[in-house]
Amino acid sequence: MKKIFLFFALFGCLSGMISAQETEQPERFHFGIGEGFRSTGMHFSDLNDKTFPSSKNLSSGVVSLFVELDFGKENRFALRPEVNFLKRGGKLTEIGSKAVDFEEEGIEDVSYRLKASYVDIRLPLIYQFGKADRRWRPYVFVAPVLGFATGGDVRMEEELEDGSISGYRLDATKANLASTYFALQAGAGIKYCFKAGRHDLFAGLEINYEYGLTDTYGTKEKDGDAEDLLGNTLYKINGTRKFSGVEVKATLGIPFSVFRKARPKAAAPVEPVVEPVVVPHPEPEPTKEEKPCYTMEEINTLMAQGKSVAGKTICAIDDAINFDFGKSTIKSSSYPYLDKLAETLIRTNAHIEIKGHTDNVGSAEFNLKLSKERAEAVLYYLVSKGVQRNRLTYSYYGMTRPLTSNDTEAGRMTNRRVEFEILNQAN
Repeated sequence: MKKIFLFFALFGCLSGMISAQETEQPERFHFGIGEGFRSTGMHFSDLNDKTFPSSKNLSSGVVSLFVELDFGKENRFALRPEVNFLKRGGKLTEIGSKAVDFEEEGIEDVSYRLKASYVDIRLPLIYQFGKADRRWRPYVFVAPVLGFATGGDVRMEEELEDGSISGYRLDATKANLASTYFALQAGAGIKYCFKAGRHDLFAGLEINYEYGLTDTYGTKEKDGDAEDLLGNTLYKINGTRKFSGVEVKATLGIPFSVFRKARPKAAAPVEPVVEPVVVPHPEPEPTKEEKPCYTMEEINTLMAQGKSVAGKTICAIDDAINFDFGKSTIKSSSYPYLDKLAETLIRTNAHIEIKGHTDNVGSAEFNLKLSKERAEAVLYYLVSKGVQRNRLTYSYYGMTRPLTSNDTEAGRMTNRRVEFEILNQAN
């Protein structure tokens, strides 16, 4: 058991360091529980088929506790250290039936059953298919297994046709059973991710096959003959006995971010600071804005009324301009909005500055670079629609200028926006 405690002590330290570094993306780090069913069989390298003609698998439940860390591009990889509680073994039936007439002797069955309890330490390495923001994610995995025998029993029984049973029962850990067990698992599964506010929970279903690598016989009758009280040799075990089995398990993962305190919500929207503008031609002083930004429809209405819109800002929020997750590729659903904006700019010959902003998901460095690339992408799209390049400039601010709190999905949607500041108005 000292090995188990040492393993979790080391893993606890590693978890603390990783958790401290993952504050920007808490959904990558989960703890969870699994529960399922397994079927295990015993395989012998040296067993007399005439004496032991039939073998059956042992069925049992399995309960798991785990910690999972997603990493890599699109969170494609995951490491899931886990501890499992289960049983392994099998049953040999109809022992001696080819040498003795069971029906004539009134015997129903003669059987040997091993049902050993184990605590497993497993370390699955997982590869997940699809993008990180998908709700359904299939995956495959391989896992080394270290098992510790903790209990159970061995039974040798003779069952007669009249229902009576004779034989013996022995504690598995005191019988000829190795105290440790090594195996390799390979499997596949699928997760469903629940989007719950800023936290991501998941439920999964998986199946795996386990192949035992080590002999499960102990040394009691392996290295020397078993003897009775008078010193007579009884028997000696030859060959090996290994386990293999199939396991089906459901899992539930809960993100560590549920324990983090949410940042207090802002009392009021933060008004963006208007940077000084160098105007190529004298223009009237811009009127003071009554609000931080306007919709494109409001700007068109003001211009139709003959009012100046110089110094005003158009905010493309409420899903007006969409990009692929974590990228600067403009989605086709955004084209109608940008086409309408291009028409307005061409008609008015206005000079504008494109400003890129993001929410706070991810690191500051990543978001600054992403806001720059997205602002550039919008600029080149407008140029492709006929807007003069010398009428367009751009700037980028990452997550430094939120309009509202990032603690809700609605707030983050408002903050990951593209703004268009009208520097001067020609028409």
